[in-house]
This record gives sequence, C-alpha cells and structure tokens, in this order.
Amino acid sequence: MTKMHRYSWLVCFAVPAAYASVLPRQGQPRFRPSPNSGFDDPTVNIASPAFGTAIAEGYQGPFASGYETSLVGPANLLRSGTLQIGVKSNYTLPLYNSINAKGGQYWWVTTDSSDEGNAAQLGINFSPKLRFAAQSLSPDSMSPAEDVRVVNNTVVGRQGMVDYSPVRNIVPGNGTFSFPPQMAQPGQVGDNNYTPLIRLANAGGEVWNAPIVAGDVNDHYLNQFCNGVPEDMQEGFYSKVHDRVLAICPRESTVTLACVNGFSFSKSVLYFALDASDTLPATLDDVNYAPRLANLQVGGDDSLFSGVERFFVSTNGFSNKDLASGAPNNETHHPWRQGLSSAINGDGDPLNILGAIPTVALDYSPLWNFNLFSWTDYSIEAGIRTRMTGEFEVLGMAAAGYVTSPDGSQLETQNIVTTIVLKLSTTNVFGHRSSMVLRVTTARR
Repeated sequence: MTKMHRYSWLVCFAVPAAYASVLPRQGQPRFRPSPNSGFDDPTVNIASPAFGTAIAEGYQGPFASGYETSLVGPANLLRSGTLQIGVKSNYTLPLYNSINAKGGQYWWVTTDSSDEGNAAQLGINFSPKLRFAAQSLSPDSMSPAEDVRVVNNTVVGRQGMVDYSPVRNIVPGNGTFSFPPQMAQPGQVGDNNYTPLIRLANAGGEVWNAPIVAGDVNDHYLNQFCNGVPEDMQEGFYSKVHDRVLAICPRESTVTLACVNGFSFSKSVLYFALDASDTLPATLDDVNYAPRLANLQVGGDDSLFSGVERFFVSTNGFSNKDLASGAPNNETHHPWRQGLSSAINGDGDPLNILGAIPTVALDYSPLWNFNLFSWTDYSIEAGIRTRMTGEFEVLGMAAAGYVTSPDGSQLETQNIVTTIVLKLSTTNVFGHRSSMVLRVTTARR
C-alpha cells in the first residue's frame, strides 16, 4: 500500500553543550528548559572533542566552523532565536499572532522564505526552491501555498486552520517490527485548506514557511505556560497547542519547540518537525496533519522548478531491544539504532537521513520528499544492517540491493511531504529546514 504524506519539520543540529551558541533575538526568554532530560543516547549525542586527549576540555581549541561555516564544527543557520543543546535540545523563537478569515485568532512561527533579503534580516533560512512550492499539480487543483495579504504588518485572510483537540494514538505493528503500526491517529488535524506555506500576494509573491503552533486560544491562557507546561495541565494544554511546543509566551512573543536528532552527509543534525501531508507520518512525528501539502509536486529533487529536497527514513533498523546483554558501562542503547520501528518502540528519534543542507549544497529546501527504505532479509541475516548517516550511503546500499522500498521493490521516492527546519550541524550547519516533501510506501516485506 502506498500512502501520500507531507511533513513539516524544523531542523537543528546537535553539538557539545560546552560549545552551544546562545542567539537571542527578542531578549532572553524567561523559559530555560533543561536540555538534560530525555533520551541520553551516547551513540547520537556528540562527545567532547577533548575526549581521549591529554588536555582538559577548556584547553581544546575552538571549532573551525567559527571561522568558516563549511569547516568542521557547529554552524548556525536559524538565527532568529535561542538554542538549548543537550540530551533534549530545544529552540526558542519568535511567536506571531494573526486573525484568520473567519475572525478567529491563531499563533504561528516562520522559519524559511524564498525572499533572500528578508530571510537574512530576520535570521531565518533562505530557500530559493520555495518559490516553486506554490505550483499546483494541475491547473484546477489547490496550490500547496495559501495566498494571503500583509495588512498593518500582519498576515490577513488565512483560511486553513488546525484542530488540536484529537488525541494522538499509535498502536505498534504485531509483526517482527513495530512498523507499520496497526493504527495511527494524529493528535493535530488541519482542515482541507491548511498548509504551513503562505504566499504574500501583495508583497512580492514570495513563499514563506509559516506553521501554525496554536489555535483559537487567547494570550491570557497561553501566558500561563511561559515557563513550561505543568504535568497536571498538559492534557488541556495540548488540546489547544502543537504537541512539539514545550513553552509558549505571548507576552514575550516567544515559543519553545522540541528538536529532533538526525543526520545529513555524516553530520549530526537537529531539526523541528511541525507538519506532514499524511496521517501516518503526522502521527509518527507528532506534527500537524496538513492535507493541502499533498498537492505539492514531488519526485523532482534537484531538477528545474522542483520545490523539494529528499530525505531517507528506515523502517526496520536496529532497536535497543536488539542489544545483547553485557554491554559496556551497563549501556542500554544499541549503537546502530535507527528507524521507525525503533521510534515506535520508544527508543527515541528515528534518526532520519536528510539530503542537502545549506552549507554543503545549493539545493536546500524546507520541503522534504520522503524516501522510505527497508533492510532486506538477507542484509539482516548476514549482519549487513547498520546505522547510515548520509544520502549517498543509502543510495549505494539501494543500488547494491541491500535496502529496498518497504514492499521489496527498488527504492523510490514516495508521495509524502514533510516540512523540516534545520537548526545546527556538528560539522558545518546550524540551521533549519521548514518544509519537507516525502514519498513513502508503507507496506513492509
């Protein structure tokens, strides 16, 4: 069975806490969530570069990326807010409020734009490919980007909204692997008009990634959560607000979002996921289901007029339960853990593999086209299965036949789009991608 999916992701990159950059834009946010809770996975979190040397960490020289972002070290792409790096990294960025076409209010963020000058001025990511995200699949179909206007310094006329009242529910598969799940019900559902992409009709026609993070709720209620969400208030809070929100503070005009770990060209990255074009990835990543993103043309990758970049997601990599007993230091994390089955099992992030990021290529887009792959039975039985961290590594394994599409056919792009915002790379990127286009086949061998 083939599913059409679109995701919205914000991307960050993981670096040692000692080298984390603090990048305030609208003053220091009051909420300073500790990043030192969550999945403490030493196979993902980067050790100090002083490890194994004869010097203390404080004597280690600065990363070369501070001199040139293409060199080794963390490089900041998204500069609009403040990054907290640790076991559970998060990012605080500006929060905006607008009135929709029906008179209700909503709260949103912006992370990418096809307008290079304004992107630089606001500290968000520039993506020339976003201009092509406004094209529809046919002359009479809906554009993936909603036309809005800017009036009195705010967005007006937005129709698509998100319902945050549903309860997210995912039931693991009952086979050898937990993916595909038996049931996947997203906890935040956009209407047929909702898309994170907006096109400013009276301001140059540029396309912006502007995901909604809270519905029609007033600032008095939201200001209770400037310092985080108390456990006894989480049920009510997340029936009104995006599940990736850790804190929201209208009086400070900030919102704090949880980051996700991943890789790009063997670099450890952090990103935000906010929207997806299908209910399955929307549930797995706990993001807005944005059905209008399904109108985005996918499969073009880096061709003329393509608005997307691609990324790769494993279905059946190792899980922590595959780790043999007697591991050193009583370790419980499998060093090759990766994939959707592992994530569904509760091991942590799926550790997806992103394509081009701004400091290594020119084809960056926040719209990511999903490529789902599975290790073959032969690869698993022969001990070839491992954790992969780069696009060409996956493509090489696919060309050799060690990985395939989940149904056993040759690896191919799936009809799924995700928006991803890149924040930081351990070697050369500190940034975000706001949207991703994905094509995913959900059947499994």
